[in-house]
Amino acid sequence: MRARFTSQQPPVKVIQKDGTAYVYICANETQGTESYPDMGEGATTESYFEYDYNEIIGPADALPLADIEENPEAYLNYTYTPQSDDPGIQALAEVKELKAAIERGMAL
Repeated sequence: MRARFTSQQPPVKVIQKDGTAYVYICANETQGTESYPDMGEGATTESYFEYDYNEIIGPADALPLADIEENPEAYLNYTYTPQSDDPGIQALAEVKELKAAIERGMAL
């Protein structure tokens, strides 16, 4: 996903609270300006910073935080999925993942 900000962002920002980590990844920065019409005849021009963006939320002890900070671009499509000891739940998650992959392949 692409995200636009009015100020420059760090490649990785991690906020930890109550055992949960909130990770914000901003990679491949591009800068630009955009004009918006004013109420009168003028226009307002604003500068922006645009990034490939991802948010990851999960237990701080279950996320590879050090690796994310070292290699943020590798995690642009990462989604935290809780692991379960129940083999039925694991099998169902694998089937859902496979189904999504097949559907993405058919959409191409």
